[in-house]
Amino acid sequence: MEFAIDGVTYRIAKLNVFEQLKVARKMLPVLASLVADFRALQERIGNNDSEGAIATVLPRIATAVASLNDEDVNAILFPCLSVVSRQHMKGWVPVFQYGEIAFDDIELLTLLQLVARVVADSLGNFLQGLPTGGTPAQPVA
Repeated sequence: MEFAIDGVTYRIAKLNVFEQLKVARKMLPVLASLVADFRALQERIGNNDSEGAIATVLPRIATAVASLNDEDVNAILFPCLSVVSRQHMKGWVPVFQYGEIAFDDIELLTLLQLVARVVADSLGNFLQGLPTGGTPAQPVA
């Protein structure tokens, strides 16, 4: 999938199934409260409203990610960024290799948008299978 952020074209590939599992494990606590937002994100991306979709869900993702420890954040960011390439000159350059961002102009908001797109694209089917509501209340005996 190709898309532009601030006039820069990016390309993402899907995470392989093992990386999907690793990312999903770390994100499940975060995703539990964001499933509906991710579904809306996917629908809007499918309707070519990716900018509006990202703007809608990004603040909630940022708040949820802020509660994660550094190890969990890296376990989510690193695999997601590893499947992102950026158009540079006449080719595509990975934005993240060997634990480093390849471009100095990638800011936090752009980084989070890239990760959100990878998560939505790679874990979309998984997210659709998650229940949207909480556990039904049990009657008190």
